[in-house]
Amino acid sequence: MVNYLAYFVQFLMIALEIYSWVFIIYILLSWFPVDPNNFLVKFIRGLCEPPYKFILRFLPPLRIGMFDFSIFYVIILIYLLRFLLQLLLRAII
Repeated sequence: MVNYLAYFVQFLMIALEIYSWVFIIYILLSWFPVDPNNFLVKFIRGLCEPPYKFILRFLPPLRIGMFDFSIFYVIILIYLLRFLLQLLLRAII
């Protein structure tokens, strides 16, 4: 019998992995001067800024000197979700 819930959980894990890489690209884009009107830059910012700003409503900004490390809240949350999905997948199989 095919377990569709296991396939769905695996799909969510892959989607979260891709989303974490998009966030890493978002971090790298903030370090370099890029054209803000570029379609790819707008697309990445549109994917990353809403959850980032949502989390900053609840957690204080994490700034050390001139560096802002509060984006790592989102990265940690993504990896926490992936860990919980792995536990769920092990319980399903």
